Amino acid sequence: MKFNSDKIKKIVILILILWILTEIFLISPIAVSVGENAVKSVGDSTTVLERLFVNISSLGTITKLGQYFISGKFMFFSAINIAFWLIILIIAVLKAKDNEYQDIEHGSADWAKNGEQYKILSKKDGIILAKENCLPLDKRGNINVLVVGGSGSGKSASYVKPNVKNCLGSYIFTDPKGELYDDTAGYLKERGYEIKLLNLVNPESSDCYNPLSHVRSEIDVDIIANTIIKGQKDGAGSSSSDPYWDNTAESLLKALIFYLLSCRPPEEQNLASCAEMVRAASSDGNSSTLHEIMNKLPENSPARRNFNNVAMASDKTFSTILSSLQSKLGKFDSKVIADVTSSDTIDFDEIATKKIALYVVASDTHSAYDFLLTIFFSQLIQQLYDYADKHGGRLTVPAFFMLDEFVNIGQIPDFDKKISTSRSRAISFSVVVQNLEQLKAVYEKTNETIIGNCDTLLFLGSPSYSTLEYFSKQLGEKTITHYNVTHNRKAYTGQTTGFSDSDQIMGRALMTPDELRRMEGDKCIILERGVKPIKADKYYYYEDKTYLQQLKSAAIDHNAYECTERGNYRIFNPNNPYVDKQTEINNTKIEELMNDLFVDASKTTDNSNDKLESNVNTGNENEINKFITESSSNNNKFIIDSDDDTNVDFEDVDIDIGEELRKKYAELFADDDNAEF
Repeated sequence: MKFNSDKIKKIVILILILWILTEIFLISPIAVSVGENAVKSVGDSTTVLERLFVNISSLGTITKLGQYFISGKFMFFSAINIAFWLIILIIAVLKAKDNEYQDIEHGSADWAKNGEQYKILSKKDGIILAKENCLPLDKRGNINVLVVGGSGSGKSASYVKPNVKNCLGSYIFTDPKGELYDDTAGYLKERGYEIKLLNLVNPESSDCYNPLSHVRSEIDVDIIANTIIKGQKDGAGSSSSDPYWDNTAESLLKALIFYLLSCRPPEEQNLASCAEMVRAASSDGNSSTLHEIMNKLPENSPARRNFNNVAMASDKTFSTILSSLQSKLGKFDSKVIADVTSSDTIDFDEIATKKIALYVVASDTHSAYDFLLTIFFSQLIQQLYDYADKHGGRLTVPAFFMLDEFVNIGQIPDFDKKISTSRSRAISFSVVVQNLEQLKAVYEKTNETIIGNCDTLLFLGSPSYSTLEYFSKQLGEKTITHYNVTHNRKAYTGQTTGFSDSDQIMGRALMTPDELRRMEGDKCIILERGVKPIKADKYYYYEDKTYLQQLKSAAIDHNAYECTERGNYRIFNPNNPYVDKQTEINNTKIEELMNDLFVDASKTTDNSNDKLESNVNTGNENEINKFITESSSNNNKFIIDSDDDTNVDFEDVDIDIGEELRKKYAELFADDDNAEF
């Protein structure tokens, strides 16, 4: 049973006052009256009633009053009085029991007080949210944070940069201007971090990232192709007015990617090669180049299957598909972009095993390469999840994604599912946006799921009304008492004839949208699951003088970054495919030897065993055996192309030269049982 303590206190005080008054003004006169008229009043109700209302003056002097206070008669009636008021008190207390919503009928919202938030949060350890308010890494629930703050609200200065200080694990930063790298990369490097930089603003000062190097399944190819085709918007805001062109261009791109991955060497497996293949096909007029390449593949190969989706189109339609795809791949014609995306110097698995700080610099003024960011983060997140699943369910080193200007990344496939399962894998996402409308625009169907999977919301201030309204509702309502005074006036003269007052219980928002808009610039609001809202002071990194000095002393320029590990790459040209020198020598020699075999075979028309042995050139046999031995010892790779007019296409297939020559010899001289090689 729940009681209203305030109401009980009032009742007890009131009962005590009434008891004292009755003791003085009622019980004492009764005691005197009964004592003096005990005999007369027996059975005489009139006399008793008269004595009940006798004035206190009947007690006489103070001395006489004192005598009766200690008399047995007074004690008797006083005990009866006490018992009476105790019964009244019990009845009043029972009626004063509280219901579930007593005094909070319209809401119980209030600010966290007296440090009650520390039953979940910490003062120093974990992800810094505000001054003396940190998010412990071992708290129940997830450690994903949704940070909402308009331009100039301190998203970087009061959240991202302060969280570099504690060096909690590997970091993945989005860095629109490169300023975060300049201010923090040196600090982390001095503390043992390996620094990586993907710079799409100045690609010459960047590590390399090749999307095709991270393909592990057909789904990965689907994501790459879909993002390139449908992730690039035209001026109207959509990728294409007719989905047919997007769908067919996507199928063709998948065919090209599968072909490169299965048939070309690693140095040619890049998106620049895809762009070159499309250009070559467009230049030959009837697109025969791609048909010739794909027709050599097995029918059940992924490349052939996807190509068949567009192969039956008319020449005009196929040409339009090629043009559509060529426009989507046009960015890879740039040499600097081809340089960045054709080799790979970022090992995603290392982020899970050692402390790495990865900075992704992309322009916040245009969206030209947003599709590339989408592919990058999609592959990175998936690969970290895969690593965790294969190594006990958690990353060896926790990974913290600090995603400033999150919506510039584009729509990461299945991000709502990823963020909902990140905690168990030691992955934390800090989603930083200017307002909630941005998030809804990119994640139209899943934005609420993403918000719902962030146990912590940090509001830094925003001019957006819908965002203000959302946080006002999240703060909740409290119950207040509104005092009303009503004046009564005459209808014609306006003269006041009286007034009345009343108390009205009503609800109001803990903070209205207008109050949130006018919130002090150095204040922030933390909404943490399980505790009341917290209004706190922002933690500006530059107010920590020691930390600021450490950052300044280690500052470096992101434009001076040098990647010394860039690998070699080559762009595949289907009209003039590259064949390395040794392979070309091997192919030429094999062709000459095979021609000699055919010449020898034409001279054995009679199929006589003696003639056969005499017609086989001993020199050729010795040369073949010598070449077989050398090729086997060198473990050379080569390609046999049955079409004299077509260049080599499959360089990754290992063939046993000796075995192939013996098979061919047996095939040529199958009629002679005694033929030997």
